[in-house]
Amino acid sequence: MEGIALATEFIGSVFAYMGGVTLLAFVASTILFGYTAEEEKNGKRLFWAEWPLPEAEESVVEEEFRRAA
Repeated sequence: MEGIALATEFIGSVFAYMGGVTLLAFVASTILFGYTAEEEKNGKRLFWAEWPLPEAEESVVEEEFRRAA
């Protein structure tokens, strides 16, 4: 399978080859995002998909809001 995807002799032009690579990347990302959405819908937390990263330190500076006169 990888021989077909990586060998340019089977594909006539560079545009067709790049289109195939783009289509492959689109399908792979659609599968990944679909899996992520389905797991989050079921209530499971995916720590690798959160931002900021859980182990990153948070430096939050809270400011008090002033009321307008």
